Amino acid sequence: MADESLEKKLVPTPEQILPKEESGLEADEKAFEQSPESKDVFLEQPTPEEQAPVSKVIEGQAVTAQAAPQAPTDEVTEEIEKIMEEGLGEFFTTMPPEAKVKFKKKGEEVARELSEMVRGFKVKFKRALQLIRDWLLTIPGVNRFFLEQEAKIKVDLIIELAEERKAEHDKKT
Repeated sequence: MADESLEKKLVPTPEQILPKEESGLEADEKAFEQSPESKDVFLEQPTPEEQAPVSKVIEGQAVTAQAAPQAPTDEVTEEIEKIMEEGLGEFFTTMPPEAKVKFKKKGEEVARELSEMVRGFKVKFKRALQLIRDWLLTIPGVNRFFLEQEAKIKVDLIIELAEERKAEHDKKT
């Protein structure tokens, strides 16, 4: 009899093993809300507080290295990033972490190149479309035709931004 009570204590019940049942969507939403990635904006540069120093111990001495400071973004780059990230928040939140890193890195590169085009008042439609299309294709499991359409919309908005900036520039001179 003592063995039976001992066995009951050692063998966990299903309620102890399995947490309260949640749908996969509820669990994902709960995890996302608690993550630091729950910010709506995903292409912005991290703030100085977010760029924590990296500590490393080398031969018994603690060495602190600052993360490489990123170039401050200008108004044009910020505008382009806003255009690029518009409507993609739900796709970004559902991506696996390694895909998020790749998507964000590629997006920053594309935004930098597009902002150079806008600043130079020479936005080439085909090149801009190719850049944005290639960036959007890094999203796993999304319909290719949707991505084509989304790329076209974003390029049109970027060209409109470039034309507005050119008009402002022409007014000043």
